[in-house]
Amino acid sequence: MIFDTHCHIYDSKYEESIDEIIYKCLSFDVGLMMVVGDNIVDSKKCDEISKQYNEVYSAVGVHPEEVDTDDFDKMEEQLTSLVLNNNKIKAIGEIGLDYYWKNDEDTKSKQKKYFIKQIEIANKLDLPIIIHARDSVTDCIEILKEHPCINKGVFHCFSGSVEQAQIIIKMGYYIGLDGPVTYKNSKTPKEVAKIVPSDKLVIETDSPYLPPVPYRGKTNYPYYCKEIIQEIAIIREADYKEIEELTFENGKRLFKI
Repeated sequence: MIFDTHCHIYDSKYEESIDEIIYKCLSFDVGLMMVVGDNIVDSKKCDEISKQYNEVYSAVGVHPEEVDTDDFDKMEEQLTSLVLNNNKIKAIGEIGLDYYWKNDEDTKSKQKKYFIKQIEIANKLDLPIIIHARDSVTDCIEILKEHPCINKGVFHCFSGSVEQAQIIIKMGYYIGLDGPVTYKNSKTPKEVAKIVPSDKLVIETDSPYLPPVPYRGKTNYPYYCKEIIQEIAIIREADYKEIEELTFENGKRLFKI
């Protein structure tokens, strides 16, 4: 059984219905999915999807690229209300920092404010966090040292160095690996895949984004996890089934399922 611990199957890129996507996922042994919100509007979609489908759990939060579209003063009330009314919401996310598109000091300051506040919300609600850290792993680590999440969480779509991964793991966080680990020239994700302890590794697609080989350039789906698992099994010189099973159990433990 496969657990895609990070997907966005509500995204407008999909031509199929959510029913069709989930049915096909189940036919490919994807037994659990975590749908993750980017803002309050999409978090509400995640909430509803997880209520409708037994196989789907959800995370709610404000992505760093969305800090200009959501109301900071209302955020805690909105996220708290969603969590308290749905026991299938298992994390606050995705939250964090993104310096890829904009890295001016005003943007960084605002993103850090949202990140810290959402860590505090996760602690109040006794939940882990799903961390987005694009071109910002060092700053995310520093914030988590100063504002630790009690229930830890996962560095989603990890793109940092082996040394950063080792720091994160020592802090108690999980590492999420996606399609890039299958890319021929993605040296660092492959190195990270090799060194992550077996109890700190989870698999995710970030669908509809970042499809693995051989689907690059196409829309990504949770059932493409198989390609990610296969590549990690090759890198770690392990059996496919072993990686499938350990990442499934790690995902359940991370999100208390």
